[in-house]
Amino acid sequence: MENKSVNKEPSIIVGGFVLGGAMIGAGMFSLPTIMSGAWFINSLFILFIVCFFMFHSGIYILECISKYGAGTNYFHISKELLPKWACYLANASLIFVLYILIYAYLSAAGSIIYEASSLYGFSLNLRVIFFVFTIVLGATIWWGGACASRLTSIFLFIKIVLFVLAFSGLFFKARGDLLFTATFEGKSQLYLYPFIFIIIPYAITSFGYHGNVCSLYKLYHENERKVVKSCIIGCVLALVIYLLWMIGTMGNLPREQFITIIQKGGNLDAFIDSLYTVLNSKYIEGFLLWFSISAVFCSFLGVAIGLFDYILASLKFEDNKTGRLKSGVLCFTPPLLLCLLFPNGFLIAIAYAGTAACVWAIICPAVMALKAREKFPNSGFKVWGGKGLIYAVIAFGAVGIICQTLAQFGLLPIYR
Repeated sequence: MENKSVNKEPSIIVGGFVLGGAMIGAGMFSLPTIMSGAWFINSLFILFIVCFFMFHSGIYILECISKYGAGTNYFHISKELLPKWACYLANASLIFVLYILIYAYLSAAGSIIYEASSLYGFSLNLRVIFFVFTIVLGATIWWGGACASRLTSIFLFIKIVLFVLAFSGLFFKARGDLLFTATFEGKSQLYLYPFIFIIIPYAITSFGYHGNVCSLYKLYHENERKVVKSCIIGCVLALVIYLLWMIGTMGNLPREQFITIIQKGGNLDAFIDSLYTVLNSKYIEGFLLWFSISAVFCSFLGVAIGLFDYILASLKFEDNKTGRLKSGVLCFTPPLLLCLLFPNGFLIAIAYAGTAACVWAIICPAVMALKAREKFPNSGFKVWGGKGLIYAVIAFGAVGIICQTLAQFGLLPIYR
């Protein structure tokens, strides 16, 4: 009996919700704004494509770690299967993603707390909010992983409850004419197609679960089938939530309204403020505001814990108060300085995170899968699709990088 309880594996539903929770966070707030150019149908099509490729790139990581056993991490498999320069590039991209996401979520937290304070009649300095937010949540992580995990769980529960309450109001107020017959300035649907490419880097960030695959493989005692099923559940869950979020936002805000949001920097306060103008319910406004705050807190803690532990282990700091303080300073100082200098960087930071994710979460896993099949030709688990799908995933990652590069130089159509 004792042996059975030790080896008992959690349900695939649990794994799916873990991955879904990793994907669904503050990054979802960037989607309606960046999708406003292509609008609802075209954006939904891109979401399906991105979900497909991100799912497969994630299980390529699973294929690679299955050759080395539970307890293997991303750094180990990249060191074993990639040239030294590519290994360093992959891990540098991973660190960059974590740093830039902390900056994005810190920027979003500042703007939404500032919006909340204005709504309740207080006047707070935005840069003071950045500083206090970083110190308070950073101290929670410094105190210990258990404390930060409990706080994350509390905010996750609050986020789920408030999402249901806020979304039910948004969903039932959504208008079909805004979703399907929005004003395209008298032009055909073809007019919207050039705007689809800018969505790709943002959507990639919204389907990032790859850092959890190694943990899930260990959790399921090297049962690849269960991990794959959990990945499917997690990706489908995220896709459904994003679909509902698009209906709730695009079905309430006219397409032209998003120009105002983009002109204000595209940050969370501008987006929430625009929703306030079309909602006639103070209850929905309150639920939406506090859902936004809890989502940002969850996302910030989740990413910050990962980077904090990575620095602690990589630089071999002692796991005591002094060592954890050093890790905290290195973890939080760069994002805080960026926020003090560039407070409205949420949208652009999410895009850069998506671009870096193209390297470590899409291209590198596919290349590693090719190398693993050469090195272990007769090993068990292999992702379906053969080399053709691997090359398609690599090509998709390259497209994501090209899209953001073109956008950066003003060579990609952006709705503004």
